[in-house]
Amino acid sequence: MAYRQTRQPVTRRRVLGGVALGGGAAAFLAACGGGKDSDSSSSGGAVREVTIAASTRQAETAQPKSGGTINTRQSANAPLDPITNTTFTAQTLASYMYGRLLKYKTGVDPKKADDYETEGDIAETVEMPGDGTTVTFKLRPNVKWQDIAPVSGRAVTSEDVKLTFERFRTDPKSSNKGVFGTAEDPLVLNVDTPDARTVIFKLARPYGPFRNLVGNSNYLWIQPKELSSGAVDPNKVMIGSGPFMLDKVEPDVAYRVKKNPTYYANPMPYLDNISLNVITEEAQEVAQFQASRLDIAAIPPARVDEVKKSNAKALMVEFIPSTYGFLSMQQRGNTPFKDERVRRAASMAIDRDGILTLAYEGKGSWLSSFPSSFGSWKIDPKSPEMGPGGQYFKLNPAESKKLLAAAGYPNGLPLRYIFTNNIYGERFNQVAEAVAGMLKDGGFQPQIVTQDYLREYIPNPSGTYYGNYEGAFYGLETDFGDPHNYLYNMIHSKSPRNHAGVNDPQLDAMIDKESATLDDTERQKQVREIQKYLAEKQYYQPGAIGPAYIGVQDWIKNYQRNNAYSTGTESRAKLWIDRG
Repeated sequence: MAYRQTRQPVTRRRVLGGVALGGGAAAFLAACGGGKDSDSSSSGGAVREVTIAASTRQAETAQPKSGGTINTRQSANAPLDPITNTTFTAQTLASYMYGRLLKYKTGVDPKKADDYETEGDIAETVEMPGDGTTVTFKLRPNVKWQDIAPVSGRAVTSEDVKLTFERFRTDPKSSNKGVFGTAEDPLVLNVDTPDARTVIFKLARPYGPFRNLVGNSNYLWIQPKELSSGAVDPNKVMIGSGPFMLDKVEPDVAYRVKKNPTYYANPMPYLDNISLNVITEEAQEVAQFQASRLDIAAIPPARVDEVKKSNAKALMVEFIPSTYGFLSMQQRGNTPFKDERVRRAASMAIDRDGILTLAYEGKGSWLSSFPSSFGSWKIDPKSPEMGPGGQYFKLNPAESKKLLAAAGYPNGLPLRYIFTNNIYGERFNQVAEAVAGMLKDGGFQPQIVTQDYLREYIPNPSGTYYGNYEGAFYGLETDFGDPHNYLYNMIHSKSPRNHAGVNDPQLDAMIDKESATLDDTERQKQVREIQKYLAEKQYYQPGAIGPAYIGVQDWIKNYQRNNAYSTGTESRAKLWIDRG
């Protein structure tokens, strides 16, 4: 069967045209209807694939300087306990105060972060000999808790690690606890602590991504054992071993952190203080960067040239982000979305080039089964390597309608369409609404429902994000450091983060096999085979991603981008100020 891809100039008006707006209509129209750049993406030109260059500023050769304060953005208020709050705001804030066993390497080349290569943080060494079922971490001898009562600067011990791990996988509010295995499907059998500096994880089976699992910035932020006795309340105080200490919390204003003088990597951090200013609007962040009131800021693609002119000496870092936008159609219970013809129809209705034109100035690439930042692990959906499933990524609303008719919906399929519109920013809201318009062009009848992020979308573990919804939602998957995390979390039938309720025994077996493969070269081959299988099944409908930009003021030195939520540890601890 031949498939024809249709291409029209994509404007915000076209991609939104005709969609039946629900509760979020007023907010969306206010965001899209005004402003001088509301039509800035209407060129309709060919989408440009992105080749990311290294940062224009070379490695800093001057001696680091200690002292000073910088200002950055915090997009929303953040809970203090990263284990019982999975929101990215909690994980990012944790990265300043807490440490984890392993962290990711970064460098002045922004592409370095895409390797997700682990190195020691609290742990000095890690050994995974033989069949990989015994993993031994040796803790650094000079890692101490911050000097805050009742912990008061004592050494971090293996008991702290073990009790954190147990809390992570047993606390009812820890919605990520299944990543280390469940009672039905165990991964970690037990944790031994033969001495104060040694932690031994005994695994039920070989598990290739285990180092990355431990290093992941969504999971094991190590906390003091005093939490287990109730002597420390993690919702009220943060006592960690990381580079910074929490100095002051001003809700809706700022989170202020200060240098931890006993940090193991002394003389890091070089900065005395960082103010994480709560700024909810992207435009305000740009304005404050242009006025030199922010030292580091995310810059929207449409405003990069403007900021380059207004802040001519600033460094502009361009990179492919680990953002993963997707449509999740509920496949639990009696639902039309169990029919792969309906899922394929939804994918063929999505204009991925239109998303890039709308949101990324026409630059970027189509998403597959995980973020494009994983490079060689990913198959380009446009590539012949994707096989027969590649046709379902191509825009073809006419074929979408035919597939719906064949599935029993000749007059269109009503669709409850959900997204959260109060956390990810204006660009996400625009794309989410645009996808609704695209689905309408393809024969669906979307009715938009907007949800509050913390009350309805991601409450642990009862929200839409965890599979409690009707219809479909357009969302973002959180940042993980290995393709397996996306494949298991989103797709494996035993995962508590299987948004859509996918239940495919053949796919489960494929994912189990790749996770048990210790050789990364062989595992990469298996991951690519899984992508081809998923392209045909279309359990989720991925979107597209373009480049992201970070502006760094000229006086900020040694900027190193991190690709996860570990900003404090992997980036901010390495900065210094030099205004000379």
